[in-house]
Amino acid sequence: MSATSTDPSLRSTACATAGRGGSPDCHFCPVHARCLVRGADSDTLADWRNMMLPGRTLRAPGTALFEAGDAADTLYFVRSGCIKTCTIDRDGSERVRALYLPGDIIGIDTLDTAHHRVSAVAVTPSQVCALPSHGVLAMMERTPLLMRRLTRRMSHALAEAQALAGENTADERVAAFLLHMQARLPAAPSGAIQLPMTRRDIANYLRLATETVSRVITRFAARGLIRTDRQRILIDDKAALAELAAAVALPSPVDEDAFARRAA
Repeated sequence: MSATSTDPSLRSTACATAGRGGSPDCHFCPVHARCLVRGADSDTLADWRNMMLPGRTLRAPGTALFEAGDAADTLYFVRSGCIKTCTIDRDGSERVRALYLPGDIIGIDTLDTAHHRVSAVAVTPSQVCALPSHGVLAMMERTPLLMRRLTRRMSHALAEAQALAGENTADERVAAFLLHMQARLPAAPSGAIQLPMTRRDIANYLRLATETVSRVITRFAARGLIRTDRQRILIDDKAALAELAAAVALPSPVDEDAFARRAA
């Protein structure tokens, strides 16, 4: 995907920064539905907007949002694209620790530390908005809605890490990942999704070899469970994939509204 001004994902998020004085206009944000303060009162929304830092545009894959060891004083909210956090082993191998899609928050794991433990790198051209960590924490103390939603995000991140730490087969892991991506990514009229990440990133994230992921995807296609065209995936037998994925127990995408209803 080109990172020029004609990139539709970057055009749509540019609208979100067209408010007074160049400050973000949250009403036009493409991930407004997943905003932590969506539906809050006017004072809370004003405090949130006033606290926002200049956003970042990562125009090329491989561009770093931050690097391990950098000061961890900011939470980043993905508006568009895909960003991965990763570490480098002693032998120089990259390990993908997490994959972030629009609406996700990067930096929750740093609320108790002064420096980043991982690096964050663009997988595709991406945009983020940014808020100071200390400001968000202070706002949580006086805003129950924000407290509930951020707690939900933290709980989801922990559940996802625990699921991927389990001793599951390659088929189970890949099935769970494909279903998770289907739930998160926009679908074409045919129902197909375009994976933003490479098979190497998928394998790294799932703690598998790249060749193993490729073999599993080929096997799924041969069994009629999916159809593939490079990074384009169409799931034909969701029930069969769900049966495989059940053992992984990867959490469903965050539904803050459902969480709020349970907490009420």
